[in-house]
Amino acid sequence: MLNYELLRTFLAAGTAPTFTAAAAGRHVSVSAVSQQIRALEVQLGVPLFERAGRRVRLTPAGQGLVAALRPAFVQIEAALAATLADHAVVRGPVAIGAPRSFGRVWLRPRLAPLLRAYPELTVRLEFDVPSALERRLVGGVLDLVLLAQPAELAGVVTRPIASETFVAVASPAYLRAHGAPRTRAEFQRHRFVVFDRDLAMHAPWWRAAFGGRGEPPATIVGEVASLEEMQALAEEGVGIAVLPDYLVAAALTARRLVVLTPDGGSRRPRAARNTLFVGWRGAAITTARLRATLEALQA
Repeated sequence: MLNYELLRTFLAAGTAPTFTAAAAGRHVSVSAVSQQIRALEVQLGVPLFERAGRRVRLTPAGQGLVAALRPAFVQIEAALAATLADHAVVRGPVAIGAPRSFGRVWLRPRLAPLLRAYPELTVRLEFDVPSALERRLVGGVLDLVLLAQPAELAGVVTRPIASETFVAVASPAYLRAHGAPRTRAEFQRHRFVVFDRDLAMHAPWWRAAFGGRGEPPATIVGEVASLEEMQALAEEGVGIAVLPDYLVAAALTARRLVVLTPDGGSRRPRAARNTLFVGWRGAAITTARLRATLEALQA
């Protein structure tokens, strides 16, 4: 395999007026240029320069090789410069995936200053459930993802960035009609709106409130794969919903919802907390734009 540096030296010598000028451009000695030209000629088995005393000139073969190499090296140098710029300059596109509710509340205050700081940076957001986001990350569709659970797929690196607390909420109208539950047995008799049958938020809240795995709610009146719609149904008095605290903060302040506090008897109920992560492909954080975006998401 030909040495790239030999080709670069040959191109410099073939386009400079003298070997001395070529040596100055390559920041090497004239003898080093001569040695590299000879080494290339030996490897090719073709004379590239004609030597007459102190003067040298390209052979027809050398002229043809210069003509072929010059546009190729322009492209190579441009590609190398672009690669180096990617590592030094924050610019270009970044694709981020996140759960819609968490992304809406948590991403905006971090993305706004990032985009103001780097005018050449562009961000594309996708919202979906963690499992779908993780698949798109591994497939190269996304550069970074926010996950509500640790990574499940090989090759994904995660780092904790935030935590959320799950709270059980109901509307004042619902509580007037059905009473405020306090004990495990009372909660089991109430109506619940859940995200899906996996009870991803309800189950950890139940375990924190009453210990052990416990029993699922006896009456599920709605399976709604949208946190915002779960909250809306809870505000309409349909039933109790377990939701992240940041999502319902405004509704609690406006008294559209009330937090239900279980009575743990001799054991004080624990807060049901969940860790959220930022994830990326193991070898992907190599450009300045991704490094800057990751730093902003961890701020």
